[in-house]
Amino acid sequence: MHATIEQPEIVEEHRSAINRRYVVRLHDGAAVESVLYRGDSLCVSSQVGCAVGCPFCASGANGLSRNLELGELTGQVAAIDAALSSGATAGVRRVTVSGVGEPLHNPTVPDFISWCRERGTPASITTSGGPLRRLRAWLSPGAPPHNGISFSIHAGREPTRARTVPRGPALEPLFELLGERVPALSGSRRRKLALAYLLLADLNDDDAEIDAFLDRAAPLGLKIHLYRYNPVPTSDQRQIGDARYEAVFERMRARGLDVRRSSQARIEDNGGCGTLVALRGNRQPRP
Repeated sequence: MHATIEQPEIVEEHRSAINRRYVVRLHDGAAVESVLYRGDSLCVSSQVGCAVGCPFCASGANGLSRNLELGELTGQVAAIDAALSSGATAGVRRVTVSGVGEPLHNPTVPDFISWCRERGTPASITTSGGPLRRLRAWLSPGAPPHNGISFSIHAGREPTRARTVPRGPALEPLFELLGERVPALSGSRRRKLALAYLLLADLNDDDAEIDAFLDRAAPLGLKIHLYRYNPVPTSDQRQIGDARYEAVFERMRARGLDVRRSSQARIEDNGGCGTLVALRGNRQPRP
């Protein structure tokens, strides 16, 4: 006899100008957060906490508790879609597994991506890239039917990568794998891949670091998402100024790359990289 797992439940909703952030309680009392961007694109969490240990990120500030089960992944979509159906918003039309957790650490995520496809909802993921054996599967024939992968790079040199993404794969083997697999993909699949670079003051924002990243990125020909940093209470990391952000953007564009700025939705406090949190059981949601 199998126990019935309670479906995730929305216990809080916080609205800003563009986004809606939901606190979703799980069957064991733990909670994760999901964000609805622009009224129809849902960012869901894949773990309670995260083991990657990025120092700027609130999601892993308390370490990793556990993976989410398939019903907890699909339940985030179902609960928020149901909440939207009672209002003027049409519902969830796109999904990204970019919230709390590292998707490649949770072996259930491919099943969730397949569920999204069957539902008619394109789904993408954001990953630090490891473990590399799982990333290889995502970049190979027979991969989960994803709508895109964004790789969180945040460095050009190995010492900086070790500081910004402590328990992600090192740059050399990661880019070696990308260099092997990306050219073998069709043009349509390559267009669904992106390299993400979150600018962090006095950590990865100097010209030498940017140029080292561009030297690795340019041969792949992938688009680049250049993100601003949203400060979080669990980190003393600082933002860079507007002038420096624009200077880095132009430096990347000068290399002939397709570079995208942070959207307004990601600039909002509840939509930026690393702003979502996870709570273990028997704790109250954040204010």
